[in-house]
Amino acid sequence: MQTLRVPGRSGPARPRNKRLRLPRPRAQRLVQALSLTLFLGLLAAAFANLASPVAENLFLRLDPLVALGTALSARDIPVGIVPGLLMLALVPLLGRLFCGWVCPMGATVDCADSLLARRRRLPGSLRQIKYWLLALVLGSALLGVSLVFLAAPMPLVTRLWGLLVYPLAAMGIEKALPLMRPVADVLDIRTLLFLEVKAPFFATMGFVAVFFGLVFAASRLSPRFWCRYVCPAGASLALLSRRPVWRRRVSEKCIECGKCQRACPMQAIADDPHTTRHGECILCRACAGVCPTGAIDFPASLHVLESQIVQPTMAGRRAVLAAGATGAAGLVVGGLGLAAPLHAATVRPPGSAPEDEFLSRCMRCGQCAVACPTNIIQPAWFSSGVLGVFSPTLTPVRGFCDPHCHECGKACPTLAIRTLPSQERVWAKLGTAEVNRETCLAWKDKKKCLVCDEVCPYGAVELKPEPGNPVYVPHVDEKRCAGCGYCEHFCPVRPARAIRVGSKDQIRLSSGSLESAAKAKGLSLSLKQDKTWGIPAGSEDHGLPPGFSPLEESSTPGAGSEPLPPGFSPLEPEPAGGKSSS
Repeated sequence: MQTLRVPGRSGPARPRNKRLRLPRPRAQRLVQALSLTLFLGLLAAAFANLASPVAENLFLRLDPLVALGTALSARDIPVGIVPGLLMLALVPLLGRLFCGWVCPMGATVDCADSLLARRRRLPGSLRQIKYWLLALVLGSALLGVSLVFLAAPMPLVTRLWGLLVYPLAAMGIEKALPLMRPVADVLDIRTLLFLEVKAPFFATMGFVAVFFGLVFAASRLSPRFWCRYVCPAGASLALLSRRPVWRRRVSEKCIECGKCQRACPMQAIADDPHTTRHGECILCRACAGVCPTGAIDFPASLHVLESQIVQPTMAGRRAVLAAGATGAAGLVVGGLGLAAPLHAATVRPPGSAPEDEFLSRCMRCGQCAVACPTNIIQPAWFSSGVLGVFSPTLTPVRGFCDPHCHECGKACPTLAIRTLPSQERVWAKLGTAEVNRETCLAWKDKKKCLVCDEVCPYGAVELKPEPGNPVYVPHVDEKRCAGCGYCEHFCPVRPARAIRVGSKDQIRLSSGSLESAAKAKGLSLSLKQDKTWGIPAGSEDHGLPPGFSPLEESSTPGAGSEPLPPGFSPLEPEPAGGKSSS
C-alpha cells in the first residue's frame, strides 16, 4: 500500500486511501451551513412560487466569474451583476473568503467530501487547469461569446439543486401523498388530505446527474478536487489574492509537525509549513484548528514577508497567457457554425433579448426554469447551436406561458430576460401557432374539436367552415397570436400535437416598448375579456360536440326546456332589499 510521507514527522506514515476527516473551525462550518441553507431556501421559494424578502437570485449575483464574463461578453454592466464585481474588489482585502465561507458549490462539494474524499496529494501542476478555463472563458467573452455556463459555480450548483434535486424531491412527495392520505384521514390532517404536488420535469436532469456524479467522484482523488483544480471562478479570485490583508501567518512556535499540511483541504501549504499559497487558501482556518502549538493565526495586516509567500511559477503565467489566446477561438466559433441561427421551433421566454445578445448574457443557470410555475421553460440542447446548449426555451408540451406571469424575467440577473410590466407583458409575441392539417382532428378526421379555440387567451384561433367538411375547422389569426402555447399544450392529438408554436414573427428587444413594436407590425394582441365559443352563427349545432350547447347571454341556467335534477330550481333574481328570511 502506498503511503503519504510528511516532512518533519517521524513514525509510521498514514495510509493514502484512508477516508479524509477534515477538521474545520466551528465558525466556518456554521457560516457555510447558513449560507447553503439560505441558498436552498431562496431556490425553494422560487420553486414553490413563494414571495421572498431577499432576491431569489442573490447567489447568482455574487458569482465573480458570472459578473466578469457577462460584463465582457455583453459589453454592459447590469445592476444584477454588480455584487459579483464587488466580490472581486474585496479579494485583495479578504482573499478567497467567498470560496471557503459563502459559496454553495463549495459547501456542496464539502458535503460530498465528508463521504467520499481520500487523503491524496496530486501534482501541483493540475492547478493550471482552472487558469486555462478562466482564460478561455474571458478570452471568448472579449469576442462576445459567453462560455460562463461551462464552469461558473453558481449556475452549476443552481442546476444541481433546482433542476435535479428539487424535482426529484417533488416526485417523491407526489408518489408518497396517496400513501399518506389514509393516515391523514384517520388523524384528520386536512392539509395532507387536499395537498397536491405536481412535480416538474426537465430535459437535462440525466446530464446534470452524470456531471455532478463525476464532480463528486473526483473527491476520491483529492478533497475539494473541483475547487482546487477546475473552478475558474476560484482562479479569478486567486489571481487577485496574492497578498490579501487577511491571510495565514506562522510564528516561530511552529515545530513543523505537518498537521497543518494534512488538514488543508486546498493543499495551500507548501513543503515548508511556514509558507502559504495565498491564491489557493480559502481561509477555512482548518490548519489553525489542528496546530498543537498555536503557531498559526489569521491576522489582518498590510505587512507581508516574501518568505511566507509561494510565488506563481512562470509556467503558470505562460499557461494563462496561452489559454487567453485560446479564447480567441470564440471568433472562429461563429464561423464554424457552433453559434447556429435560431431553429424555427425554438421559442424563447417572454422579454428575451435578441438572440445574439441573449446568448451573450444568459449564464444557463436554470433559475428561470425553476421559477416558471407551469414548467414550460426547459433547458435546450442544440436547437440554437452548440453555444445555445442549456439556454432556456419554451416547450408547450410541458406547460403553457401565462400572459399574466413573468417570473422568469424577475429571476434573471443578467437581463438576458428583462422584466416586463403587466401591460407590456401582454404584447410579448413569443412566436406564432400553426395548425397541422394532416393530423388535426377537425381537418383530417372531420371530427368536432374546439379545444384550441377554447383555451386561447388571445382569441387568436377561429373556427371556420371549410368546403367539403361538415365541421368547423381551426384557423390561426397570426396578428392576434402571441405564441403562448396554450393551444399546443391542451391539444388532444398524440404523440405530436396538431397545432405547434414556432418562433415566426417573434418580437425581441433589448430595450424599448414591445407594445409599440407590435403595433408597428400591425399586431393586435389583447386578452379575451369574456369566454366565447368562437363559432359563427348559422349552424344548428354550432359545430359543438354532441351534448354541448352554446351559451346565450339571455339564458338563465335551468330556465330552458331541459329539466333540472331533483332538488334544483332555476336561479331567481334576488328581491330588492336582499335575501328574505324565514
